[in-house]
Amino acid sequence: MKALITGIAGTGKSTIARALNERGIPAMDLHDVPDLFVWQDKKTGKIVPYSPVHEQGWFDTVDRICNIDKLKELFAQRGDIVMSGSTSGSNQKEFFSQFDRIILLQADPLTIVHRMQTRTNKSGYGKTEAEQKDNIEWQEEYDSLLISLGAMPVSTEGGLDDAVNRIIKALATQ
Repeated sequence: MKALITGIAGTGKSTIARALNERGIPAMDLHDVPDLFVWQDKKTGKIVPYSPVHEQGWFDTVDRICNIDKLKELFAQRGDIVMSGSTSGSNQKEFFSQFDRIILLQADPLTIVHRMQTRTNKSGYGKTEAEQKDNIEWQEEYDSLLISLGAMPVSTEGGLDDAVNRIIKALATQ
């Protein structure tokens, strides 16, 4: 089974993936795979390097897409796996269709902003007000899309163990 744990930035995807691995459930953070997710200029189709975004209008000019061929290569190298990641670009429905099960992590906007402000991720995404505002504004659209695609919502507002236990249960159900 190919399972995806997704949600907007700050919902706990990377933390959950680490916790699943600690419990012996193979999980990987797709954001750690070089060039799997890239920012692409909507007009030119060219890859745009990420640097901290201070103007929210930047998000109107780019898509964050997944290299689907590279994702399929990852699937070919592994058996059953839980992956965590998200995309916002024009190929997000194709990305989601690659998975047998999707779990949507959710949290309150204030919690998400706090997590973004205090996170230590490699890219640095989420530290600026523009990134935080864009992320929160996008949450309703993203969550609605995922639920319409059959994703199972899981709140990460409680403790980590509680969220991980609910995810393990969701992965075990048919």
